Amino acid sequence: MKDFGICELSVVPIRKDPTSSSEMVTQLLYGEIFRIIEFNEKWSKISNEFDNYQGWIHNTQVYFVKKVNYETLKLYDPVYSLDKKGYVINFDNEKISVPVGSLISSCKFLKSKYFGKKTGAKDCDIVETAKLYLNSPYLWGGRTFYGIDCSGFSQLVYKILGIEINRDASQQALQGKIISRKKVVPGNLAFFGESLTKITHVGIILNIHEIIHAYGKIRIDKINRDGIINSESNKLTHKLIYFRNY
Repeated sequence: MKDFGICELSVVPIRKDPTSSSEMVTQLLYGEIFRIIEFNEKWSKISNEFDNYQGWIHNTQVYFVKKVNYETLKLYDPVYSLDKKGYVINFDNEKISVPVGSLISSCKFLKSKYFGKKTGAKDCDIVETAKLYLNSPYLWGGRTFYGIDCSGFSQLVYKILGIEINRDASQQALQGKIISRKKVVPGNLAFFGESLTKITHVGIILNIHEIIHAYGKIRIDKINRDGIINSESNKLTHKLIYFRNY
């Protein structure tokens, strides 16, 4: 049965519908594992083990694994890549670049070896981890420094720090605890939108006056009681709704 898989490529697009022209809703990163919900001739509907996010990937990009292997992989202590120049050498002695946040603890199963900085050697700093993505271009559904969206950014930074939050900003806004501006510390998330029930944007607080977020690219802007003030235009770009701690 083709019920489980692992990502053996640098990154794999997950699409809304089973067609190459369909919207990319998110991505799989190297080493991430997933369940196969529906298997067709060319496409598989999958659910990422990390956040249960669902979508379709092409079967040519699926490395199928047995249930026993999947269950074993779930037991591994997660180790993530922290190096923009990080890469693995696979069992065919081929070099594969892997993005920051890749699940390199899966290397043992994939018979590959990772080269670069990784989590585990020392405690990660949330601000420094977030700044690894500076100037990465905005990409809807993206999760890498070659292209990333606002909630993919906050999820990945938190993931590297060992904190699990959901994929989309509207989902992340239902997790954690709402806090006042006076209690905000670096690493808290700030949410923006039209109202409490219409959250459209998220960013990571650097300090009480600055935020790092995806708007055209991963950038640092000012933040006040009204929202995000673009550091170049000095105009309000996002209306602040609230802050959350996790």
